[in-house]
Amino acid sequence: MGNNLHTQTGTLNYVFHIVGLSGIGSIPLLRNHKWQDNKNRFCTILKCFILIAIFFSCQQEEDEPKVTYSEDIYSLKEYKVERHPPVVRNGFGMDIYHEGNSGLDSMYLLSDYLPSWHPNTPYLTGYTIKRYNEESGDYVDFKYDLLFYNEFAYSQNYAGDYNGTGYPVIFMYTNPENESDCTRAAMVGIGIEFFESFTADSITSERIGALSTDPLINLLSLRTELHTETVEGSIMLRDSVDDLYASLTIGNKFRPSIGDVITGIDADDETQINYQPVFLIRTREGLYAKFMVTRFKGVGADTQKLTLQWQALKNE
Repeated sequence: MGNNLHTQTGTLNYVFHIVGLSGIGSIPLLRNHKWQDNKNRFCTILKCFILIAIFFSCQQEEDEPKVTYSEDIYSLKEYKVERHPPVVRNGFGMDIYHEGNSGLDSMYLLSDYLPSWHPNTPYLTGYTIKRYNEESGDYVDFKYDLLFYNEFAYSQNYAGDYNGTGYPVIFMYTNPENESDCTRAAMVGIGIEFFESFTADSITSERIGALSTDPLINLLSLRTELHTETVEGSIMLRDSVDDLYASLTIGNKFRPSIGDVITGIDADDETQINYQPVFLIRTREGLYAKFMVTRFKGVGADTQKLTLQWQALKNE
């Protein structure tokens, strides 16, 4: 019994020496062997916990990607975006944590394929493409988090024919094959003062739990083939998308008198900045940002432009 205890204690001292806790197991043997057995069992269990903790700590360090961004990523980004459907026919994409040149964090998207079949997911190659140099004709793959989109939506007029107007919306990127590669968002407040006061410390577990994704959008299935005096071909009827857009996380909530958030304010009224919804965004990288539209419709040269802004939130 004594030799066995001596062997266990020596082994334990060796293990503790490896993990940097030498000396714990070097307590002189007591004559009460039963107490000594209990002590050795306790030390063995303690040793296991220490080794397990060290293992998982190292494993976590290996598994977590070490992604760093320049300070420019965390500055406030504001853009005036064309709303006119022919200009933004494939959407205006926003990549909040864009690696490399942050000046390319937003783009008017182009595609050789019919736009907006699935406007919030890749077309064919896993990316949506945009020509960023008109002179050279170069193309760049672009992975976006949010997509501002505007297509003519038609309603029947008093004469029984159809008139179309732009019906803008903001889609979140959706990957039906990989849920972790989807943008998530939640409305967290109202107005510019709330936006400015919202920081990384404002991201609570409750707000994270409220984040949701958008479903895969198939606008092609919502189009109707019509042949009238004013319409020829496949068009999108407003009645077909009203409920869909209203159900999305961001959707059309930024539209005064349309999105059920801002009421009694004209679309070009600059005071809407105090009533526009503020959203917490979880990007495709799993990082956070705050986002809002500050003005749906500008004036003068900006009549056809929407103003939006976001800011990536940095954990200090």
